[in-house]
Amino acid sequence: MHPVSATEALGRHIDFARDLLVKTIRYRHDRFAEAHVVSESRYGNGFGAQWRDLLDDTAEAFQQHAYQTHRLMPAGYKLPIVNNCLVYVWRVPDSSRGVEAFASSPTRINGFSAVPPQPMLFEPGPGAVDDATTDHDQQLSELTDALEEAAVTAMPLVLVAVQSSPSQLQKIEWGVAELNAETGDVSLNGRAMLWLAELQTETPAKDVASFDSGVPTPPVLEPRKQEGTDPNAR
Repeated sequence: MHPVSATEALGRHIDFARDLLVKTIRYRHDRFAEAHVVSESRYGNGFGAQWRDLLDDTAEAFQQHAYQTHRLMPAGYKLPIVNNCLVYVWRVPDSSRGVEAFASSPTRINGFSAVPPQPMLFEPGPGAVDDATTDHDQQLSELTDALEEAAVTAMPLVLVAVQSSPSQLQKIEWGVAELNAETGDVSLNGRAMLWLAELQTETPAKDVASFDSGVPTPPVLEPRKQEGTDPNAR
């Protein structure tokens, strides 16, 4: 059954995946934002190119914890596989229609038909290397069960949508992407907030009374000193 949310798709890996994704994305955004400030560029083209680094960073971050990857052709992007799901981190372009326009290239379209890899002898994740040496018989049993249950169907695609500007990382959302074969639009099932920037509450106008409540203080009017009783005063 196709999962309806990232929580269902990633299973017990959900908390680890959430923390690792947020940490990786924030690190990459900070590096690009700093470079943009230093360059004093009038344009955001260089900043927008971070989408490629986000893919590489994410794949490397999960690989360090023994997760498998899948190379998505024809461009050859390498994506992490978490709980038999592809995880695709994507910076949403400012000029696009948003997530709906995700499947705008043959490579991304192929992300919806990627076949799951052969099951591993041990579960990846934190402490995966140590876990590999424990209870070998149980691992073999689990591997047999996984092989029997494995169906040659496409892996669900967990899309991590990043919205940012050179000055601020705005929000990170995720969900299970679904491609409409007729329209080419992508929907995000179980769409949920992964990370949201804090609101900027400290503003120069914070002590200004609002006109929507209370009684506004009328302005104080005083006559000009040269305006006396003399009608010819100027």
